[in-house]
Amino acid sequence: MISFEHRILSEYRIKIAKIETLAKSIMTHHNPKGEEVKGASEFLDVLITETDKFYENNSTILSNNGKRPHARSRLPETKEWNDNVERFYENNPRRRPRK
Repeated sequence: MISFEHRILSEYRIKIAKIETLAKSIMTHHNPKGEEVKGASEFLDVLITETDKFYENNSTILSNNGKRPHARSRLPETKEWNDNVERFYENNPRRRPRK
């Protein structure tokens, strides 16, 4: 049986992967000023706002497991989130992402 915490982490990982894939396809598109790209960038905005809401709703679980808001996120990082993430990496130094 999958725990609620694992489900939240997996869903967040999937949302981030969708954002990264769409952003990469927009950047490498052969016609960067076409209607296709404009529609895709609008959809990217929708995905980002959806992911921000998801992070706000589940911020305690995500920050306690070392997850910060996505780099394209419009959320301001709070002190509580940063403290939780740093505490997680102090306890699990091998899981810290490389810079």
